[in-house]
Amino acid sequence: MPAITEAGRSYDQAQRARLAMAAEEDALKMQKLRLDIEMMQEQKAKSQPDYEARLAGDIAEKTSQLQETLNLNQAQRAGISQRLGNVASASAPLDIDVSGPVMPQQTAMQAGQGLVAEENLLNAQRTRMAAELEAYRKRQEGLVGTVNLGEAYGTAPAGGSADVLRRRVQEQANAFREADDFVKAAQTPEEAQYRANAVSVNKAYFEAQTREELKNSRKLAGLEGMAKDDDAAKKMRERLPTFVQSISSIDNLIELGGLYRKAATSGNAIEAAKYKAQAAQARIPLIAALRVPLTGGGQMNPQELQMLNDAVANPAVFLDITQTERLRSLKRTVGSEFASSARAFGYGVKSLQSVIDANSAPEDINNFGIKKSAPQPAAKYNPKTGLLMK
Repeated sequence: MPAITEAGRSYDQAQRARLAMAAEEDALKMQKLRLDIEMMQEQKAKSQPDYEARLAGDIAEKTSQLQETLNLNQAQRAGISQRLGNVASASAPLDIDVSGPVMPQQTAMQAGQGLVAEENLLNAQRTRMAAELEAYRKRQEGLVGTVNLGEAYGTAPAGGSADVLRRRVQEQANAFREADDFVKAAQTPEEAQYRANAVSVNKAYFEAQTREELKNSRKLAGLEGMAKDDDAAKKMRERLPTFVQSISSIDNLIELGGLYRKAATSGNAIEAAKYKAQAAQARIPLIAALRVPLTGGGQMNPQELQMLNDAVANPAVFLDITQTERLRSLKRTVGSEFASSARAFGYGVKSLQSVIDANSAPEDINNFGIKKSAPQPAAKYNPKTGLLMK
């Protein structure tokens, strides 16, 4: 009787699942619309005090709700797996010496199809919710500047590979729980001890690797040592590409200044105008990049804007050699400020060139590839002696 009841309950599940899948597609569209509206509201709210703290709290609440829904989804999928097992058992042929009711194959097939369709729907929901949960977590980590790795490992600076490390810790925690169940399922004390030893070795290896990666998450290419805390690592990771780009732009302006003077003094007005235009374009992003290191960030006042304009050489007066000296002085200022900030954050700076080299494109970025060896000439033999000719 339970098997027949199960078949009756699952008979129309396939149709309901198809309707639910369509509803899921509509939910995805509504989710996108909701996120777009949230982004618009976020832009409007950014000017309000305590914006980041309130936003982080809202995201934390949404993250908690999503996690609860995912846990419910997991329980529902486990229930369906059990019901599929019941259908398979109820429709299995009985032994010759056993009598009793058996679910007809047609009924079992209908029940199984309905359950599978429902399982597919739950899997699709799980995929969507997991992606949404990950997006919310990344936003929250970007706001607070740290990635929570649980009580065992503490936190890591946001950005870089820290979010990958978080997912690895979560996945491994699930694996550890399965490993504990694996040990408990042993049939004898000897087997249990053998399994426990194997699990213990794997746990120790993973924990050592995780702690090493956690330490590496505070390191940055080209700098020695590691940041004093997660916040320092996050801030320095944000500063690093701006510093490299600033130095590259200054070097580019120095080179363009030299090319401009050479073309202008030789009477090549077309070439001079070209270099002058290129310099004017390169100057704009450089001024923007220097805003944080030279003025501290935030809204610039007219005096700070004038200071930046004065600091970066003006292409209109590139013919003056002193403009190159001003750019070199600016380069030293930017380098000194970066080194001071790095040391304040806990890093060692032995060479600024090593920082540039470690965070710039390789010199052969435009011409690297697999080298082909030149074809070797065919061997020649002396027709009289038959020996190889040199």
